[in-house]
Amino acid sequence: MPVREVVKTERQNVSLSDFERELIALDGTAESINILCYGDSNVGKTVLAGTCPGRVLWLCGEPGYKSAARQGAKGHVRRIADTATALAAVDWLNYKRRYEKLSWLVLDGMSTMQDRFRLAYAAEAFDANPAKRAHRNLPDKPDYFNTQNFLKAWVPQLVDMPVNLLITAHAYRTDKTENGELLVFPGIQGKVTETANAISGLMDITAYFEKRRVRSKANPAESREVRRLWFANPTGRQRDADEIRYITGDKFGCMGPYMDSPTIPRMLAKINGEGV
Repeated sequence: MPVREVVKTERQNVSLSDFERELIALDGTAESINILCYGDSNVGKTVLAGTCPGRVLWLCGEPGYKSAARQGAKGHVRRIADTATALAAVDWLNYKRRYEKLSWLVLDGMSTMQDRFRLAYAAEAFDANPAKRAHRNLPDKPDYFNTQNFLKAWVPQLVDMPVNLLITAHAYRTDKTENGELLVFPGIQGKVTETANAISGLMDITAYFEKRRVRSKANPAESREVRRLWFANPTGRQRDADEIRYITGDKFGCMGPYMDSPTIPRMLAKINGEGV
């Protein structure tokens, strides 16, 4: 496998024929599908990822992918514990266009993955110059900035590949908005929600996953727990008199407000207009 080449940041020589060769028809079928699903621990994000059809490569930041295997998921898993391994994943996928053999690429546990990246940066800086750092496990501002900028550069490389992408992350909450409202967003840290917004902006769907109790229409005294995936701001969520705002989005405009007991095939059916 070739050694990673340094990417030039200045203008490169791109001929008009090379430019024209990469033109694609704007018909809605040329792009792959990119989904970000976030929610609290144990809500079922990895179980949802386990319903991805076809050949799947799992890039995992945390354990727990056994739950996907129990859903019948097939493919291969690679733990991603540092940025060097993350970059190697991109090289491996690009080598001989391996991504063409995949149906889905799953980044499971991006919040944990980001934490590992940040701590690895802190440890590396401490080992290089212990006098300037308080502890190996105590990140400083440069470690946060390095991690945020790495994700902003790394995730787009995966999005650009012609393979469907699913990212799972924890849910974070903050009061640090201009009007003091509670904001729930994907657990990707960086200047409050700046990095989370940057990653969400690359997605076709950003959805919030939760467990909620739903009353029976036939008997309001009875209720059942459902796993609900929200594509719009969840209803019935308030803190005192203020609404709670969630980062969600559906660029296809076809998913509706939510889906109970979601699976990737059911989501694909809606995207493709089957049964709608």
